[in-house]
Amino acid sequence: MNKKTIIYLLILLPIVGFYVFVLNNSFNIGWNDDWHGIEGFLASWMQQETFSEKIGLLFSQMCEHRILYVRLSTLLCYYLFGEANYQILMIMGVSYLMILPFVFYRLLREINLGLAYLIPILFFIFNIQPIENIFWAITSLQPNIVIIFGLWGFSLLLFNKQKWAFYLANVLFFIAMFTNGNGMFSFIAAIPLVFYARTRSERIQYLAILGFSFILYFFDFKKPGIRPDVMINFTQYPHILIADIFAFFGSPIDSTVQFYNIMLKYTVAILFGVLMLAWVLYQLCVFLYFWFQTTYKGLAIEKTSTLYQNIIKYPKFNLFLLAALIFVGLSGSAFAASRASQGLEQAFASRYKTVALILFIIVYLSFYNVIQVKNWSKYLKTSILVAFIFGAFSYYEAWDDVENRRKFFGTTILNWKNNGRYYYYAFAHSRTPDDHAPISSYQRLPIPPYNYAGFVPGVMKYVNDILWISRVHFKNYTPPAEIDSLNFTLYKNQIVGNSGELVKIKEESNLFHIEINNLFIPANRRYDGYYALFSNDKNRLAFYLETQANKFSNFLSSQKFYNNRIDVIVAKPDLPIGTFNMQIGKLENGQFKIIKEQVIEIK
Repeated sequence: MNKKTIIYLLILLPIVGFYVFVLNNSFNIGWNDDWHGIEGFLASWMQQETFSEKIGLLFSQMCEHRILYVRLSTLLCYYLFGEANYQILMIMGVSYLMILPFVFYRLLREINLGLAYLIPILFFIFNIQPIENIFWAITSLQPNIVIIFGLWGFSLLLFNKQKWAFYLANVLFFIAMFTNGNGMFSFIAAIPLVFYARTRSERIQYLAILGFSFILYFFDFKKPGIRPDVMINFTQYPHILIADIFAFFGSPIDSTVQFYNIMLKYTVAILFGVLMLAWVLYQLCVFLYFWFQTTYKGLAIEKTSTLYQNIIKYPKFNLFLLAALIFVGLSGSAFAASRASQGLEQAFASRYKTVALILFIIVYLSFYNVIQVKNWSKYLKTSILVAFIFGAFSYYEAWDDVENRRKFFGTTILNWKNNGRYYYYAFAHSRTPDDHAPISSYQRLPIPPYNYAGFVPGVMKYVNDILWISRVHFKNYTPPAEIDSLNFTLYKNQIVGNSGELVKIKEESNLFHIEINNLFIPANRRYDGYYALFSNDKNRLAFYLETQANKFSNFLSSQKFYNNRIDVIVAKPDLPIGTFNMQIGKLENGQFKIIKEQVIEIK
């Protein structure tokens, strides 16, 4: 096999592996903000009578964001396929990742590097750590798109002198800004590029467009009631805020791949975040120091550092890295400033990891400023090996996460269909009547309130309304057929069976503590696993019993790749009041094998 063939295979490996994984695991079920941000928007759109109302709806605020691109994608999906299909929307979101290889390849050509040097970048771009991108449509179409459009715009400004490229870059920045709040940083990060690479007329136009975009974004902007005051994070949680910034960027190095230890996880992530940011900031400081020395002190460029000389030699290459660093740096800082009071674990949310992974790419590329050209080939081989191992461990870590998410979403939709419990209408004795008030009549929806994406009194009642109108009146959503198959297996195809599992159930005032020992879950079997079913004449509810697995610490303790113990809690408020037959069992090979059964009372 010749060298060129190996290069093409290594290029295809992360791309093909990523999209096969996405197509195999994504499905047509929404989550959280999807219900009101997508279906709710669609129901509202159908009821706006004038053009100005529809435009107002497109640009209306959702929390602290304006989600224009999500809404345009929703309309495109609906008019092409006749429904809000979440799987299609998720695939639309991750398909834009295909833009980035072209962006970074053009950047590599700036320092005369070939296609092979793109390989490590591809393993970071097509990485599945942002796992929520294939289970949460808004995430796929919101923070993900912002980063892609921002980097694409930087490339257009630097490497294409045509007028259309300038205006397209501005359009991309505008869409990024009006898709997720941190998109506004793309405008800021691009300022050095505009002043370096564009004409005087374009600079003036750019500043005018920037000003107009910011005025439009903050016009009638309201602070969402569901978010804490940012100033509180600076005054009361400065230590968490600082740790959040570094943990955010180091979060892809998730040490739970090897050891389930929270302190080790935080320490490793913060350390990597510190090292990466320190490295790129060091390069920036070196450049500024020698630029000052040569400009104002008359120092000959031959007496400066090799790093400075390479930065001067490849200005567009390094300006792109600078813009990307400003963009992701401000995005990470804004995240930390807004989420510090919610704890350090927020930094590890998978939907934000696309931003952090771009920093990994910046670090990889920045080393070409300090490594001698004769050693670039060796550095490339090392980088490919590191990137490949990183990608492989990302798949390894995500294996159980994917299956558990599918079980969670599957049982949630199943419970909707069987009970109307979630957002359709209430149980007879709902514990939170405002959140689950009965809906029985059609009504016209207003433009969504700006803070409707959270658990604020009255907000979930609004979500009830939009989902009832969306799903019952407009019929915008059809659950996947596999939900009906899961329903049949759990409730119709039951047998009594026990393979030696030991089940203990401890009832407390507000929960059931379920412990199962000596169990086994076969690998890569969709929906197979352990469930708790609660049934009576009126209601049928299913809860999957999550298993933690695929971690080295579990393997070392049990000598099994899948854990041999379940220890979970089922909260009583998730059940309506009444008498239930509780069944604990294992779904396997199209049958539900009951291993424990008893009658319980919910008061």
